[in-house]
Amino acid sequence: MAEVVLGGVVESVTGHLVSLISQEIRLACGVRAELEKLQTTVSVIGGMLREADKRRVEAEDVKEWLKKLKELFYDADDLLDDFSTEVLRRRRVMVGGKRILNEVSIFFSFSNQLFYAIKMAHRVKEIRGRIDAIWNDRHACFHLEGNSNLMGSLEENQTRSETYSFEPEMYVVGRDKEKKEVMEFLLNPDFEESVSIVPIVGVGGQGKTTLARKVFNDDKVKEYFEMRLIWVCVSTSFSVKDILRKIVRECSPNKEGIANLDMNELRKKLGEWINGKKYLLVLDDVWNDNRSKWLELQGFLMSGAKGSKILVTTRSTRVAETMTRKFYKLSGLPSDESLSLLMQMAMKEEHEWKNQNLEKIAREIVKKCAGIPLAIKTIGRLLVFSGSTEEDWLNFKDNDLSLINQEEDDIMPTLKLSYDFLPSHLKPCFAYCSLFPQDYELEPRELVYLWMAHGFINKSLGSKKTLEEVGYDYFRELLSRSFFQDMQVDLYGDIMSCRMHDLMHDLARFVAGESCITIDSSHAKMFPEGARHVTTNDQNVLNGFERDRRMRSLFLMVEGSIDIAVLDVSCFRSLRALRICGGHIKVISRSIAKLKHLRSLDLSKNDGFRYLPNSISKLCNLESLNLTGCRDLKELPSGITKLVNLRQLRVRGCYNLRDMPRGIGKLTNLQMLDVFVVGEKLNRNAAELNELSKLTGLREKLTIQSLERVESSSISSEVNASFSMEKLADLQCLRLCWRYFRDVSASNGEEVLEKLRPHRYLKGLRIEGYGGARLPSWVSQLHRLVDIEIKQCQGCRQLPPVDQLPSLKRIFLVALRDLEHIELSKGGTMSQSNFFPSLEEIKLYRLPKFKGWD
Repeated sequence: MAEVVLGGVVESVTGHLVSLISQEIRLACGVRAELEKLQTTVSVIGGMLREADKRRVEAEDVKEWLKKLKELFYDADDLLDDFSTEVLRRRRVMVGGKRILNEVSIFFSFSNQLFYAIKMAHRVKEIRGRIDAIWNDRHACFHLEGNSNLMGSLEENQTRSETYSFEPEMYVVGRDKEKKEVMEFLLNPDFEESVSIVPIVGVGGQGKTTLARKVFNDDKVKEYFEMRLIWVCVSTSFSVKDILRKIVRECSPNKEGIANLDMNELRKKLGEWINGKKYLLVLDDVWNDNRSKWLELQGFLMSGAKGSKILVTTRSTRVAETMTRKFYKLSGLPSDESLSLLMQMAMKEEHEWKNQNLEKIAREIVKKCAGIPLAIKTIGRLLVFSGSTEEDWLNFKDNDLSLINQEEDDIMPTLKLSYDFLPSHLKPCFAYCSLFPQDYELEPRELVYLWMAHGFINKSLGSKKTLEEVGYDYFRELLSRSFFQDMQVDLYGDIMSCRMHDLMHDLARFVAGESCITIDSSHAKMFPEGARHVTTNDQNVLNGFERDRRMRSLFLMVEGSIDIAVLDVSCFRSLRALRICGGHIKVISRSIAKLKHLRSLDLSKNDGFRYLPNSISKLCNLESLNLTGCRDLKELPSGITKLVNLRQLRVRGCYNLRDMPRGIGKLTNLQMLDVFVVGEKLNRNAAELNELSKLTGLREKLTIQSLERVESSSISSEVNASFSMEKLADLQCLRLCWRYFRDVSASNGEEVLEKLRPHRYLKGLRIEGYGGARLPSWVSQLHRLVDIEIKQCQGCRQLPPVDQLPSLKRIFLVALRDLEHIELSKGGTMSQSNFFPSLEEIKLYRLPKFKGWD
């Protein structure tokens, strides 16, 4: 399964080639010609590898052949990334100005360029030669003759077998409550539509088909629908004609000749059965999320009598939403019912497992299964033959399900089908999540930047969406297909975090194979050769392993603390993502500049280091830098302003950070800057506030700190005349912070805050430490405001009206010592129905002079 993460690499290689061949750069010694040849080869092989991912590979020689081909693709990507990095560096140096012209003239001397071109030409030819040699070996591996189809020698991935309404099931526990709720819908005649639809949604193995059977075969249901019940297994192929044929076959007493009916004849036959009749149709195991196809089928089914129902089972909310906005979400079995099912499958009587002290272990096992009946049955079946000791059962509690041999209809093959039907661009994104520990709280934003770092996210031509927005679309689609769960949503409706259930985590590890691995400290020196993305809890890996220079991701995740005197990761030259969180790094080596492929660097929650080396400016591919919670960090290097590809810079929780480096406004690709610290007036190396208005791509949340350092004269001067926070039109939440107002006059604070007027679509506003007597009137004009928080504004006596802001859900007023009144909107009264029309939460705390609404 290791080829799954290769999908992004194939796209990355092709993208690099197209970009590089179009670059206006002198390519001597046939480099351009070699690149064009390599592009053709990559395009052909890339298509073949994507197709191979859809098929089952059994032969060992074929697996080995594909493995060699994948290794070459990784090498080709590194080579091409070297090219693009060199192009980017040259362009950046050329725009650097006269100060470095002498250095440039030396670097770009004819001999230097010639040497580089010759070296790169040799590397390209060597890669092409290796690819050609392996490509030619395909005849031996696949036993092909002439131009036979290479893919024909690989079997298609198996699809799910047909389901039937009458299949006997020996072990069915619970679902009485769910059956009652579904039947209430089916037997309810009070619907506007003649034919109503209810999808049952749940992950593979959750028991959707079992529940549908229990309902379908209930005597009350049969009586209500006058025995006009139809069961059709749709499964992975959604052909309207085939589904209609199955429906007609189920309805017709005489099955002969139905296979030869055309669409017109099928429509007539179907009409004889359902027109004006009250019927129940079950469409089991639907995968189609194309609304047009569903509407085509629905058009043939709408002529039933009032009260007719269509019951659908599907794994995906996305599929359900193509049919209707309301659906039934099936949850797991409760703990006691899960335990009962496990013991039935393991053929254990109650006195046996209680006497043998197995109950505690069994409850841990079913917790791992999340109440999914098929997972419980899989383990229960295996427990029959495993033995009856505590040690035997503990092995199943601690083992990864993906490592346990399973039959075709067990849980892992069933879940694998959900993966097989993912669009190809989502497969590497899902597999990559296996690098995080089980039950880890995943942040969509961080996932997206990691996916971007490896080239997994691709925009369609002409799309106006940012890469981040496309990545969030990927995330939401995986969520809709039940690969993620337990999502946490903020006030603005954005998903802040989610989790991947243990079963889905096991599936991710299964499909990722050796590409994405997790190794504990006892095996840290035994990295498999094919490992490209590694999570480990052993900080000794940072000492370097020569054979692992090709690693593309390194996550060091240690429970407790990581003590690193000097962080040096220069041996991992191919890294795209480096994540070392929650430790004590004292110094970061300047050799970090050698990681020229690096796109994502996460050093969050590390105490100890005060500075980043200025050599970080050489990481010209860096897109995401996360320094959240680095409490000892005092300043960012001036060279950070050269990172023109940087899209995310997070410094929240860096409490000792003194300012932002001058020139930060050059980072016009920034999409996320969570904190901007205003520098001291006399510090010429600190960025002024006006640089913020150049960062028009900023979105989500921004905090501006140390506003007491801003003088009203400077913010209104000619230098800052063009400053406007309204230019940051994609910001959702703005937090404005003064270090209280001891050293700032009230009038100064009022002028500064007036100038900080945000765009009118802002959703969140927080003001802390402000020294003025009143807030500006623009607060009342933020008609999409959802959340407002005013705290520690000791001199503020009056607030402008916010009582009729239509979207305001939360208002917090805390520690406003002098606040006397909150204005009402013109003509507003407390009794009006539109007074705070959407308010859900209000907190008024430490307001000693507050007299009320005025």
